Amino acid sequence: MSPRFVPQTDVSNATVNGLAVVSINVVLEVNCPSGSVPIRRITKEQKIRAKASFRKHVRGSYPVNDGGPEGIATAQKTATVYHGAAGFITISNPTAGPGQFSASVISIEAGPPEQFGVIRIGWMVNMDLYMDNRTRLYTIWGQVINGEIHGCYNTYCSGFVHTNPRIPLDMVLEPVSVIRGQQYYVKLAVTQDKSTGNWLLWYGENGEQVGYWPSKIFINLKDGADVLRWGGMVDSSTPQVPQMGNGDNGEIHSSKVMRVALTYESQPSLNGTVDVPIEVWKTKCYKSGDNSYKGEYWGYSFYFGGEGGDVSRCSN
Repeated sequence: MSPRFVPQTDVSNATVNGLAVVSINVVLEVNCPSGSVPIRRITKEQKIRAKASFRKHVRGSYPVNDGGPEGIATAQKTATVYHGAAGFITISNPTAGPGQFSASVISIEAGPPEQFGVIRIGWMVNMDLYMDNRTRLYTIWGQVINGEIHGCYNTYCSGFVHTNPRIPLDMVLEPVSVIRGQQYYVKLAVTQDKSTGNWLLWYGENGEQVGYWPSKIFINLKDGADVLRWGGMVDSSTPQVPQMGNGDNGEIHSSKVMRVALTYESQPSLNGTVDVPIEVWKTKCYKSGDNSYKGEYWGYSFYFGGEGGDVSRCSN
């Protein structure tokens, strides 16, 4: 079942700030054979690199102090439990070199630090992981148990159950948006099946289910999320932090998350009025802003991004 809190919209003539906006829906030209799904083959060396990158990506909850993230989040609200998050994310190709990654993110989180659980979806440029600088679809899950974080990217370990024969994780998302030119975005959503506790991943304009994270791999997330977040995230083991989004941090031409949506308890929100607390994070090198309802067409939207630079200059 498609997530009902993200309504279908005709975007054939969509514009943002006067620029054309196009939804992409990248899938395999030929489906995998019946009963099989596309899983990227990786070497032992790639698996080691993926594990190292994973630990950087989920070392704790937001905010962190070394270059990311940027964006908006639902603040923790007593007795509020969230069961879904979605958004239309601009596809960009930020410059990120060896020792760095730059990602967009929708993040679903629950639990105290000693039991922190998280699911993140979006796109990422990660040269250490992929050995290229292309923009790729990714997911991640993590769960802290006895002080140790368990989990991985995509299907690099057991956890995420891939069910779609034509939508591979790790796939290249293109074309990418051009500053002051045509803008491309991808529609992503995660919803919880409250009857099983499983979290379902949805992709593309038609809301195709890609797979799910079983509730049994989580401690607190099996009952819902405490916090939801949207925006950009970067990391660097070098003296420089990479670009975020498309590298621009201005309201007009920077990357955007549009039609932000969530479900809490049994009702959708962010469809015109914000009846949950909202927080915004910024650093010296990255910005986010104009987080507000833009009307029925683009819903609740905001911009984020920045050029990066010297770590000491960019720290909070």
